[in-house]
Amino acid sequence: MITWSSDATRAKKAAQEAAIPTEWRIPFNKMPAQDVKDVTGYTTSCGILSEAELEIVQTEPGALLAKLASGELNSLTVTTAFCKGAAVAHQLTNCLTEILFDRALERAKEVDAAFVANGNKPIGILHGLPVSLKDQFQIQGVECNMGIASWIGYISEKDSVLVSILKEQGAVIHCRTNISQALMFGESDNFVYGRTDNPHNRTLSCGGSSGGEGALVALHGSPLGVGTDLGGSVRIPSAYNGLYGLRPTLHRFPYAGARNTLLGLEGIQSALGPITTSLAGISAFAQSVLAGEPWLRDPKSPEIPWRSEMARLEGLKGKDGKLRKPVFGVMSWDNVVMPHPPMRRALAMTVGAVIKAGYEVIGFEPLDVEKADKLAIDLYNSDSGEDLRRTFAPSGEPFHPMLIVYDGTKPLSVYDSWQLNVAKDEYRQRFLEHWNATKERTSTGLPIDGLILPPSVATAHRHGEWHFYIPYTSLFNLLDLPALVLPVGAKVDPVLDPVDSNFKPVSERDARIQATYHPELFANAPLTVQIVGRRYREEEVIGMAELVEAALRASK
Repeated sequence: MITWSSDATRAKKAAQEAAIPTEWRIPFNKMPAQDVKDVTGYTTSCGILSEAELEIVQTEPGALLAKLASGELNSLTVTTAFCKGAAVAHQLTNCLTEILFDRALERAKEVDAAFVANGNKPIGILHGLPVSLKDQFQIQGVECNMGIASWIGYISEKDSVLVSILKEQGAVIHCRTNISQALMFGESDNFVYGRTDNPHNRTLSCGGSSGGEGALVALHGSPLGVGTDLGGSVRIPSAYNGLYGLRPTLHRFPYAGARNTLLGLEGIQSALGPITTSLAGISAFAQSVLAGEPWLRDPKSPEIPWRSEMARLEGLKGKDGKLRKPVFGVMSWDNVVMPHPPMRRALAMTVGAVIKAGYEVIGFEPLDVEKADKLAIDLYNSDSGEDLRRTFAPSGEPFHPMLIVYDGTKPLSVYDSWQLNVAKDEYRQRFLEHWNATKERTSTGLPIDGLILPPSVATAHRHGEWHFYIPYTSLFNLLDLPALVLPVGAKVDPVLDPVDSNFKPVSERDARIQATYHPELFANAPLTVQIVGRRYREEEVIGMAELVEAALRASK
């Protein structure tokens, strides 16, 4: 665990802890010992939430929204339950940054009053639902420091576009969550708030950079969270915590008004997306944000409303014009680093279920992933770390040792930077042709509709032992393709997931990363897969994910 602090960071952390009401603090005799790895059951056993509140926080978002819309539940009741759940989650994993419980409860009362004034009708798609945010999205009058010491004390003057839309859709924002320093590595750790643990196994990371969201949602402290994804920062925490997470095509959802590092980096950019406990939650988020017409508020957002027919996969037609089933490609590994045994089992479970359900699946050969990985890393480092040096300098905060943006690399000329963008565009063209060429091997004579692959080499990594290897997610940031992570309903089992004694590495890096797998250390980590689609077809990706999930359930 990193150590560096200042008077400002210590004061911020003390104020954060004081924001948790005394009556919501876990009694000493019910707090798990340090050596207890799995704390997912402590929300139920700690005694903070009533039976009715436990039922609320364990209800998936789609069903919860239906109850709120009908008036069966009111927002104050639901918000109180999730505020308590968030308080518990934070005490177990250190997942929160800004604690906004008082504001949220007042907002819930306003939403309930509006429901009555509106003739007992909801005020938006997210009516009354608590929503948590990664510590980037600005809320008027609330500090937003992004876990950066020199930004402590920065108070937002207005809401980010996303926050404005969420409020209009009836959402109740109750907290913000922890991140990695500068958003640039796969663990949520910074010098202001410290490190967040994985609730399934606290010796493991919750992922990054949206890891606080992952831990919070996994512990029922929020039904729906929002993260951002520059190289996997929505999908990695979703995978590590056994959740659903969507990285959309760039700008499909509005980023305007959010704080960020590496501003001006255009060659590879961050997209915002939901982290939640069901596909219904993913769909509700997408529909609500697009209902707010973000293209009228964010100049980068394309005017593409929610397309329900695409979500129903009605656009998938054969050459005869008739509706057909989707065809999937499967990429079992990237030909660079082999996924650990549990990730291979998750993929095998999924592919087997999809085939059993009657869908066509063909193999998909990776395309120069090692070169694509280097290109992505070069783009992240194209300013030679200057942006972060300038950001950290006022406080003297050091670079975190796991950052993938390096301090002091050789600066690129403008021309050299342009050549990275040229190389990216060339790779995108080649990959598009590679995807389209699958039509030569499908029974439809058309290219695959979706690609199934692991979201990560590992189910999670041990604290401080990140592999610095993210192409299973960052490849699709480079390509700007929508990608969704979903759990397969299983966890690491030392009996089912032993070390592969027949493994033959293709490189030193492949051998080193495979050697970090020890079944007993990763026990209980969730298993997930990733589904990738074509650009601006988020609805189609969600629809395909629904079919894959149904196939997995039927296979059991």
